[in-house]
Amino acid sequence: MGNNDFFTVTYKILSYLKYCYENGINPDPNILNADTFNISKVQFVNTLQMLSDHGYISGVRFTSAKIEGIVISGLHNASITVEGLQYLAENTMMKKAYKIFKEFRDWLPGY
Repeated sequence: MGNNDFFTVTYKILSYLKYCYENGINPDPNILNADTFNISKVQFVNTLQMLSDHGYISGVRFTSAKIEGIVISGLHNASITVEGLQYLAENTMMKKAYKIFKEFRDWLPGY
């Protein structure tokens, strides 16, 4: 996986929103943007829209505009949901399990 594939970007966005939640701060739109995640604005909008549609984030509004396409507003109100927190927890556990399995496999002769 690359640094700008959907799952990596999703994990980073949700991790940032989790950090904001845990520290009682509003997300900074200067941080929560396409440039921060080294992706295009179209990919950023699409990713946020998918996260919102699947219930991982809330507070972000999407408006269709003729020239700009979809315009995002309310980034400073973005927040992670229970589903988003669960996504992070499950993916963290999967990464740990993979790392343990990989280490175990390295101990086995012939693998």
